[in-house]
Amino acid sequence: MFAGWIAQNLHLPLWAIPILLVVLISLRYLLFAGGALAVITLFEKPLAPRRIQPSPFTANQLWREAGWSFLSMSIFGIVFVGLFLANRRLGLFQIYSDISQFGWLWFALSIPVAVLIHDFYFYWTHRFMHLPGVFERIHKVHHLSTNPSPLSAFAFHPIEAVIEAGAVVMIALLIPIHPIALALTMLYSILTNVMGHLGYELLPRGVAVHPALRWLNTATSHNQHHRTYAYNYGLYSLVWDRLFGTLHPRYEELYDKVTQRRRSAQAPLAADEMG
Repeated sequence: MFAGWIAQNLHLPLWAIPILLVVLISLRYLLFAGGALAVITLFEKPLAPRRIQPSPFTANQLWREAGWSFLSMSIFGIVFVGLFLANRRLGLFQIYSDISQFGWLWFALSIPVAVLIHDFYFYWTHRFMHLPGVFERIHKVHHLSTNPSPLSAFAFHPIEAVIEAGAVVMIALLIPIHPIALALTMLYSILTNVMGHLGYELLPRGVAVHPALRWLNTATSHNQHHRTYAYNYGLYSLVWDRLFGTLHPRYEELYDKVTQRRRSAQAPLAADEMG
């Protein structure tokens, strides 16, 4: 999808498109994941009360997460170019280049609709990857980080990277979407993904039980998923976890404990407090 826009607007040779895509996707990862790691490292002391797990990130962990993530970036670039070529030959996807074709209202609405599609797709593919036999072969790579850092946001096995890239295929098959709207959706995706792997809860107290905000995914929720290897499968939201009964029974309790600690009690929660 992005490959088509690049080919049409930058007039690059076909061989250069996957290289440029990989570079752009990798730079985006460095900016958001690397930037988040830099911020929580720089402000480690004031953020200490909001640290979810007591164990610190290790150098070996960070190198491993970055290595798998950069491999995922390469796979994303290759998959997106493949989609562009398939679309040019078969015309399967609903990518359009002229905003006036569907109007600015749909351009704006297509972003939350794409997020909803991606969220539903992610929930079920994530549950699939936790099935016995599948988990050990594919998803275990991501769960090597039981206390994930921001660098783990895209630390995927190559097959999982292809599955994750399939969200773009699903969106483009189901709804008309402009490349810029798709890019904004993917930007929101990486922001959410990095936040989920932050290791610190930055959202305010009370979010987990607020009538409207309780549907949002949080760093606490996804960190709990990494620690327990179960529950809390959502990406952007906890809608599907709440509807299908896969929300951790102690999630709200854990969120309250993390967000109610005072600066005078900066020690992270002990393991037995985390559920």
